[in-house]
Amino acid sequence: MSENNKAILEAANAAIAQGNYEGFLSFCADDTEWTFVGDKP
Repeated sequence: MSENNKAILEAANAAIAQGNYEGFLSFCADDTEWTFVGDKP
């Protein structure tokens, strides 16, 4: 993983950990699909 990709992933993870969902979504593409293990699709 490149350092740039790692920094992006760390920033996105930090946003979600802080409850900053809008900040997290800013790292996602419009067609992102999120699957929570154990939830229904």
